[in-house]
Amino acid sequence: MKKIFLLAILSLFSSLSISAQTAEITAAKRLVEPVFERVVKPDNIVELKSVLKNTKGKATFLWAISGTKGKEWDFEKGSSETTENIKVTFNRLGNYTITLTVVFDRNTDNETEIETEIEDYITVRSVFPELAALYAQKPKPNYEKLTLRASDFIAKPKYANDPTPYLFLAKGLYGLVKEGNAEPEFESALEESISALQSAVELDKNGVLNDVEHQNFINELEGYLLREYLEVHLDGKLPDLGEAIDLYKQTTLNPISINFLEAYYKYKMKNAKAANVIWSAEIPKLLKYERIEVDGKFTNSFKNELGVTIQLTESDLKVLKYGIMYSAVILLERDKNAEKGCELLRKVDPWFQFDKDFRNLFEGDLFSSCVKK
Repeated sequence: MKKIFLLAILSLFSSLSISAQTAEITAAKRLVEPVFERVVKPDNIVELKSVLKNTKGKATFLWAISGTKGKEWDFEKGSSETTENIKVTFNRLGNYTITLTVVFDRNTDNETEIETEIEDYITVRSVFPELAALYAQKPKPNYEKLTLRASDFIAKPKYANDPTPYLFLAKGLYGLVKEGNAEPEFESALEESISALQSAVELDKNGVLNDVEHQNFINELEGYLLREYLEVHLDGKLPDLGEAIDLYKQTTLNPISINFLEAYYKYKMKNAKAANVIWSAEIPKLLKYERIEVDGKFTNSFKNELGVTIQLTESDLKVLKYGIMYSAVILLERDKNAEKGCELLRKVDPWFQFDKDFRNLFEGDLFSSCVKK
């Protein structure tokens, strides 16, 4: 009997392969809510499909799901451990690992086995209606109560791996910052908000942060850091700019947006070696970025250096613009020529074609050679 074992730990990809023979696992959705009071709704059902490629012989299937059948999860009618595709519902919150074992030509000399395992492939989450209601409360949210209740949920073991309470904690703490809450217990509210957001990012396996309401919050927080910290200190004291860069770096989901500004800062702080390391790593990446157009108009979607589609917020783009502009000037100073700076400016020129500050630099005397070429 020939065996091919494919044991992979993945949280971002939906398929695996080995040599020419593959047994892949796919699902139309990987983020789902649990069954409530034993009433199964269509949105509770996850269909897991096996996709076989370059395989020969009669196939038999065996599915396994982490947790206990009948307690954490159940098969829907018509599905079992041995059907080719399965429909499953989940009863408890958490991340679930899916394993598919496919045997070809069982009990023959040509028997072959392929096993595919994807860790944290399905996330079962709660929308936390109490927290959502507090955040949406009119005429204004009760941020202090939201912060306290979110903290209560985080302290419960059943929510230990759920990013959502951390997101609401981040929202509550940031709301206190906006309100100017001066209570001693909230004196570090901004830093704690950013820390809670980081925890949510680390725990998010299958796209909780992609919910529109969470994206709106991240955009708002980044915009606040841009206005109140980065732009205020761009031409001010360098240590203050360093602190502002650190805060934004902890918040953005797209580090390339802040890395060029960080390189500029390190160079100005007499740490040219660290700055050069950043530029050497980030410039080749940026040159591979392609901004996606829809109907002739740019969106905030990009193909990154790996060809993966990512979303940059408006704040990310603006921070990237500052980083490119300030880096271009420093690279001109460092190299005694405009070649590297021109390379950067030409790359992002289409992205900022209507930005006055960018145009003044790109078309001004310092980089006149860029435009001529």
